[in-house]
Amino acid sequence: EKNVNSKDEKNTNDSNSTNTKNATINGIKVVFTGNNEALIEVNGQLVKINTIAQSATAVTDTTVANNSLASTETATPSTEDAAKVASESTDKAQSGEPEEAPIVTNPEDYYAYELVNLPTPKRYEKGAFSVHFTHRFSQSPFARSAADLFGFDSFSVSAFGFTYGITNRIYAKIFRTPSAPFRTIEMGGGVHLLQQGKSIPVSAALYVGVEGRDNFNEHFTTSISGTVGRSISRYGGVFFAPTVSFNNNAIPKSNPGKTDTTGSFGFGGQINFRPTGSFVMEFVPRVGYKTPGSVSSVAFGLQKRTYRHVFTLTVSNTQSTTTSQYNSGIGTFTDRKEFARAVVIGFNIYRRFF
Repeated sequence: EKNVNSKDEKNTNDSNSTNTKNATINGIKVVFTGNNEALIEVNGQLVKINTIAQSATAVTDTTVANNSLASTETATPSTEDAAKVASESTDKAQSGEPEEAPIVTNPEDYYAYELVNLPTPKRYEKGAFSVHFTHRFSQSPFARSAADLFGFDSFSVSAFGFTYGITNRIYAKIFRTPSAPFRTIEMGGGVHLLQQGKSIPVSAALYVGVEGRDNFNEHFTTSISGTVGRSISRYGGVFFAPTVSFNNNAIPKSNPGKTDTTGSFGFGGQINFRPTGSFVMEFVPRVGYKTPGSVSSVAFGLQKRTYRHVFTLTVSNTQSTTTSQYNSGIGTFTDRKEFARAVVIGFNIYRRFF
């Protein structure tokens, strides 16, 4: 019986080792063993990392054997197997052969929840509680320039809100801009419809929100926004976000005989110059009601992402960041028809706490 068990264990380990994936980065050998685990070898010491338990354990022959017997789904490779796989990776690196690209199981990990203002279809996880802050200066850096410190001395148009993942597909959002003249509160929710994978070419989501001015006491506007995005490997992504906002006239009865509904077609792109660093851009032409003097929105940004934090330095020709206001150009304080004088600097901060 002992011989049979040993034979079965060996076959299991051999079978599993053929499915392992490995990489060598700056002399550090990594072996992905499956089941959210990886073996990392540094200076001859082998450490097992478990991303679910968020644990790290020094690996010995006894530890490997115990873990192999406790698992009924996958077996952890022995130290010899890990060393063999890591050695093969090192040989490839020394011979100049290209290594395998890092494996990302979720293409949505390559981008954040928005570019500058344009939303993406990135999924909110169940129980995830996040804070989102936006800040836009009101004066262009090209207006009086040094006299006003390139716009940094101007007052800001800011907004602050929270997002909570109700399930792995449904989330709720509340967002407020205290800036005059509207003091708008936006409340809404979204659903994640598709996730990009081998058989699904894009991710998709749908959002519905209601905004009320004067702290949700008057002039309510309803917005419906769909988002579609495709991550192009680790190099970047493309996005499309059509939006319609009903009753979107900032001054009621000021547009008699004409529509108060705004429609927009948001086009966005992202170029990744680092694994967690990107150049983002968006262009949003509009139809229907527009704020007098407004033009299509153009925005660019430099974005840095970590596991739970995103910072984006923005340059745009619009300041408003609630869905309906951004959709129609409401709340803009610069001369939008002269692009150089309309461009303002700002930033977005996203932080997930749970």
